[in-house]
Amino acid sequence: MTVDVALRDAVRAACEPVFMATDVGFVWNRHVSFDEEHPSLLWEADPVLFAARYPESRIEEGYGDQWPPPCIDYWIHINPADMTARLSMEGGRDETVTLTGDASEDGRLLAEEFARSLRVAPPQE
Repeated sequence: MTVDVALRDAVRAACEPVFMATDVGFVWNRHVSFDEEHPSLLWEADPVLFAARYPESRIEEGYGDQWPPPCIDYWIHINPADMTARLSMEGGRDETVTLTGDASEDGRLLAEEFARSLRVAPPQE
């Protein structure tokens, strides 16, 4: 599996519509390093909008007196050695997705998992 800008861009292109569909202010954090040593992507949501849309997440309770945080983080951490990606969703939910090595297909797989978690329509091909 090649970790490069093409992979990052394919994953971002597939996931971006899913995050936008939530209407909770998700933005891609372009400052996160994406290279062979740290192949990660991060989207950040508005915490107040997120808590209102997903009250069952109980995200406010998790922060207690620290509410609201600056943002709610949704990470993708790619492990090219074992061809997996860990989706780390703030609030304690992590999922591991097996990758194919095809950037477009892997982007679709990751977007579908986020869509399930966020209860929005999966991306259209």
